[in-house]
Amino acid sequence: MIKNKWIKIFAAATLIGASACTNLEEKLYSSVTDEYFQDPENLPAAVAPVYASLRSFYHHENYWGFNQVASDETLVPSRGGDWYDGGKWLELNAHTWTSNHPHLPGLWNAPYTGIARANGLIESLAEFEQNDEIIKTQAEIRFLRAYYYFTLMDMFGNVPLVLVSQHNGDTPASSRPEVTEFVVSELEAVKDILDAEPEYGRVGQGAAYSLLAKIYLNAGVYFQDGSTVVAPTDAQLDKVIEYTTKVESMGYAVYPNYLETFNLGNEESNTDYIFYITYTADDPLGNHGNSWGVHYDTHKVKGVEWAVPSKWNGFSIMTDRYQSFNENDLRKEQFYTEFEKVDGTIVQHEVELPLFDANKTQGVRLMKWEPDAGAVGVTWGGWSGNDFPIIRYADVLLMHAEALARKGNPGDAMAYINKLRTEGERFLGGAPEADAATHYAQLLADGKVENELDFILMERGWELCWEGVRRQDLIRHGKYLSAWQNKQMENDPDAFELRTSDDGNEYKFWLPSEGKASDGTHRLLFPIPPTQVAANPNLNQNDGY
Repeated sequence: MIKNKWIKIFAAATLIGASACTNLEEKLYSSVTDEYFQDPENLPAAVAPVYASLRSFYHHENYWGFNQVASDETLVPSRGGDWYDGGKWLELNAHTWTSNHPHLPGLWNAPYTGIARANGLIESLAEFEQNDEIIKTQAEIRFLRAYYYFTLMDMFGNVPLVLVSQHNGDTPASSRPEVTEFVVSELEAVKDILDAEPEYGRVGQGAAYSLLAKIYLNAGVYFQDGSTVVAPTDAQLDKVIEYTTKVESMGYAVYPNYLETFNLGNEESNTDYIFYITYTADDPLGNHGNSWGVHYDTHKVKGVEWAVPSKWNGFSIMTDRYQSFNENDLRKEQFYTEFEKVDGTIVQHEVELPLFDANKTQGVRLMKWEPDAGAVGVTWGGWSGNDFPIIRYADVLLMHAEALARKGNPGDAMAYINKLRTEGERFLGGAPEADAATHYAQLLADGKVENELDFILMERGWELCWEGVRRQDLIRHGKYLSAWQNKQMENDPDAFELRTSDDGNEYKFWLPSEGKASDGTHRLLFPIPPTQVAANPNLNQNDGY
């Protein structure tokens, strides 16, 4: 019932229009009375528009899509005439995007819309008597504004730091370290004001401490100029350990069944979700996540009816990433390699997946979030009510493990991974790989990892697959610019082989490519939309674009 209440509030929030650029002048509540804000019952409705901007993030053309498709995890191949879309997906997969990529404006505008709403509301609340509820609500809004700036800094580096609702649209860009410092200072200021046990759908102390831990773990990226990645300092790693330890004392827990973590029925009591986006099966309050990869003819997957209104047959897991999962790892259950048609026919999904000219069934698909039987939709997509996690407790445990490993304590790091694996029952009972140290030793002997940090990166990939963190993890570990499957494959000689058909005709058969390294450190950031550079004389395009 709590979720339904929030969804009704969000629905009302959609009635509030918003421009989507940095020169937005939006005063949301200039006409309300002092009594309105003094009534605690009205405050959720006031803050709802700021939360509403989160819903655009889990979207294939926005923050999630850029983080996934530009990583080694997710592939959107062209399938005959399907999914070429002017090459926009191939560019992300191959690291050949330009400043003209069609979805860059949305990547920029979505967080700035949330920031503009937050700025207006913070100013409005400052005009009224500062009781406990208003102070707590202000902290909530400041957290959300800080998160929106975190995403902008993560994707673009130097961005304008706009903290007022009335401005001329010519705010100079602050440097990436300056934006990071602002985000950290805001989170530090509000982390203990937020509720320790917030109602479902709202942020609390756990979200603030977890996001701070994530920033400090990535400090060697975020406190640099955007072209450099260094290791975090011991002092920064101590912060990671301090803040993850704090979160671990708050009562969160991983589920003993991995897929139960993402069940619709567990959302309102979810012990693993710390910071997340709420959706409902309604237009426009749902998400399209369960439409992106499923084949057009899918009726059932593993006996479950896939009842989403629209099936797009686009997104697949990269072959190498799928094959990295150990056979005894129960997290492999999030994927499927066959589906059932309405007539009962079983159709196989081939594991091998090229970037170009894939057939309609190539590519392993994902069913991490169960299909929402109540989903509604229109012809181009479905609206499902599956909530999406931004930070989970499992992520916190793995951040703690990584900080320990980076500080030279690999044994303690393995103990934290085992905590996740044991409490979460991630492996078949009795499997030797269930023990992190044993699994690491196997991979080390096989030449699949070089050190404990490589293993932790793999563990994050197995646990947090498809959750929008892979690009960030690869950058921090210094592997984002390396060669991986299908990257920059357009002219690779190993991208295809010539075969002869049954009728004797020779044809080009596309293969998963070995890939190449990225063409420069400018790929660590995305280009700023040219319209923003043109509109703001104090904003410069990122180097390399």
